[in-house]
Amino acid sequence: MEPTKDRATKWQDTFVPDGGDVPAAALGVGGIIVFAVGMARGSTFLRAAGLIAAAGAFGLFARRKRAARRAKIDEAESHIRSELDDLDPVARAQVLADIARSGLHGSS
Repeated sequence: MEPTKDRATKWQDTFVPDGGDVPAAALGVGGIIVFAVGMARGSTFLRAAGLIAAAGAFGLFARRKRAARRAKIDEAESHIRSELDDLDPVARAQVLADIARSGLHGSS
């Protein structure tokens, strides 16, 4: 079994920017620069273009991070399913009942 990580490290691995976020960061910085130039020149078009570029950068970043999160969830689900498949039917039912009970207690 792999060593456990604390909660902050797991969150950081998924949501903190990394090298793959360079295009989104470049688009965001470019959008901010275009917005600033639009403010200086009084151009509504440049301000709008800058805001649209910054919003697009946020969208790219969010999409990539959601995909990374989905991949981690899928991996965990696959691991859990394979572990459950190794159990006999009674043990599997007990584990699933315990998970359901803990989920009900955690939601209230």
